[in-house]
Amino acid sequence: MLLCVACFSIAVQAQFTLVPKIGFEAARTMVNINENGFNHPDVFQLTPQAGIRLDYKFKKGHGVFAGVSTSSTTVEYSFTNPENSINDYLASRAATRVRLEVGYQFNTKPIFFRNNNSGSKSSQKSSRCGSEEKRSEKSSCSSAKSYSRCGSMKQQQAKQKSKPQLMNIRFMPQVGMAYMPGLRNDFAVEQKAGVNNYTYYAGNTGLALITGIGVELGKGKTRLLQANLQYTKGISNMGTALLNSHDGTKSVETAFASRTSSWTFNFGIPLSFAKNPAAKQKRKEKAQQERRSHCEQMKIIYRCRQ
Repeated sequence: MLLCVACFSIAVQAQFTLVPKIGFEAARTMVNINENGFNHPDVFQLTPQAGIRLDYKFKKGHGVFAGVSTSSTTVEYSFTNPENSINDYLASRAATRVRLEVGYQFNTKPIFFRNNNSGSKSSQKSSRCGSEEKRSEKSSCSSAKSYSRCGSMKQQQAKQKSKPQLMNIRFMPQVGMAYMPGLRNDFAVEQKAGVNNYTYYAGNTGLALITGIGVELGKGKTRLLQANLQYTKGISNMGTALLNSHDGTKSVETAFASRTSSWTFNFGIPLSFAKNPAAKQKRKEKAQQERRSHCEQMKIIYRCRQ
């Protein structure tokens, strides 16, 4: 899936970003037995998380994302007597699973952290440069060098003002789906010393809904850090599962159900592989400014010689 998205991005020359990420996941899994209400097994489910994510950004700020990460939402709910499993049980966190993510994301415009002092300084420089320019226009040919120097100063100031490298932040609301391959059977039975040991895999979901928001910190057009806060809720295989057992005298049917959700926080450094036309445009503008400055200097020299 990631390979297909990457190939499509290269084909249309759009901007895509690869983000290796680390963080943690806080899962909450509930168990319901014979419709007696959901209870929370006593198991600690704050686990580290690692993954990688590919962001594909369109021109208007919208985009899609795809990624791979780890997830630990399944709980092994073990017992020997199904009829008393609501009170007599052992709960432990199941093995970590792989989670594939895909979804849609909206990127807001960057919010810049401006420096108030920069505006006053630039205005003072421009006013000083303007006064120098007026004096040079009124003076004779001996002030031609001052005129040329003032013009180059104005060009440099305009260039710096047009492309400031300011710190900025943008927000990225997102929604998507997660798929967890390798779905287990709902129950497992193991016999030890003539006694059946049952395990119910609570939170054994294959599909989940993802919602959340991301925050990206940058400087100018350079992306420095990206953080994501996501909420995931299992939506598949959350129905009632029946366990048929025999206590030696009669058959017993026990109904199990579960719910699972988690909060995930992760962060990473974005790695952009998009073609950047800014450098090419920058070189073009620089060449145009140099030619314009050269022409102005030649005109001044020509007037002085006359």
